[in-house]
Amino acid sequence: MNGKQIPPQPPFLPLPNRQSPGKIIFLAIVAGIVAAVAMMFLLPTILGANPIDVLTNKQHNQPVQEIRTVQERVTQGGQEAVVQAAGKILPSVVNIEVQLNTLGGGIGSGLIYRSDGYIVTNNHVVEDASSTKVSLRDGKTFDARLVGRDPDTDIAVIKIDDSDLPAATLGISGDLVVGELAVACGSPEGFESSVTSGIISALNRNVSGGQGSPLINVIQTDAAINPGNSGGPLVNSVGDVIGINTAIVSQSGGNEGIGFAIPIDDAKPVIDQLIDKGFVVHAWLGVSGSTLDPDTANRYKLPIDKGAIIRSVQANAPAAKAGLESGDIIIAVDGTVIASMDQLVAELRKRGVGDTVSIEYYRGTDKKQTQATLEEKPSNL
Repeated sequence: MNGKQIPPQPPFLPLPNRQSPGKIIFLAIVAGIVAAVAMMFLLPTILGANPIDVLTNKQHNQPVQEIRTVQERVTQGGQEAVVQAAGKILPSVVNIEVQLNTLGGGIGSGLIYRSDGYIVTNNHVVEDASSTKVSLRDGKTFDARLVGRDPDTDIAVIKIDDSDLPAATLGISGDLVVGELAVACGSPEGFESSVTSGIISALNRNVSGGQGSPLINVIQTDAAINPGNSGGPLVNSVGDVIGINTAIVSQSGGNEGIGFAIPIDDAKPVIDQLIDKGFVVHAWLGVSGSTLDPDTANRYKLPIDKGAIIRSVQANAPAAKAGLESGDIIIAVDGTVIASMDQLVAELRKRGVGDTVSIEYYRGTDKKQTQATLEEKPSNL
């Protein structure tokens, strides 16, 4: 779904561009948070015995996943928890410097996903890079190669030639609750190993943008995320990764308390596919379009005021085979109400290649229903 939104939505823009007026969603192409001063005073504590055991699985180079109950996490939600969470995650956070194919460069963040050198970051951090360098917290630097990237989810994997690295511990984003502690890590404005804290402000947000695919079902946090935090981890009170920092909403280009992270439960299957195959398979309907709003519905005297308007249908795509046409308005998929194009994208992302979906839609004032069998999204789209 690559069509433009109606009415026009604020575009995704790289965060360094601070000239755009209005509420703009900025891709966090740099990373971070500012707890450097606090870390100077707390360093002895962090370097000492860590009360949180960091599990590793270097034998199989697989990411470690820990399950903590909501009660365990929430009761550890104070300042001490921030210190402990930072001490656990910071060794796994890296700084990423890219030389762009165009003039200039950029800075982002990443996290060590596997101890054998696989690092996760955002697609928008590395997509135009002609070269990429990674700096570890111990000061070592490496040239990195691109393993794979997925523009649809804004996830990328790069690789450095090193071993026995401190891989991050993965948490579970599916049981997060609004109000619990969130700690963002990365390199905001190039200040490496920075930490900020806040809370989980909301869950399952869909965020529209003009330069790429919409962000679907993301975590909203008020932990400060600034240029340079892109690709860095968002962790819970025990230092387990619950999301990948990716974007903010801002009028000024800086943090205004509305940041977004890709849930780790959604990111992990994408990461694993990128490592295994170098690309990600997505189910595809083959339409582009926009969101129906009440003003447009009233202007054209439509019988509904919410839905996903089809603007174009790819030839021979599943949608075309199902009889869908430009101008049709999708209102439900498998009984789930569709109120926007983003919701249509989100619903289809839950499906796999070969799945058949039932689609309810309006053509003019006539309500219709059809079925479409989803296919693999072509690599050139």
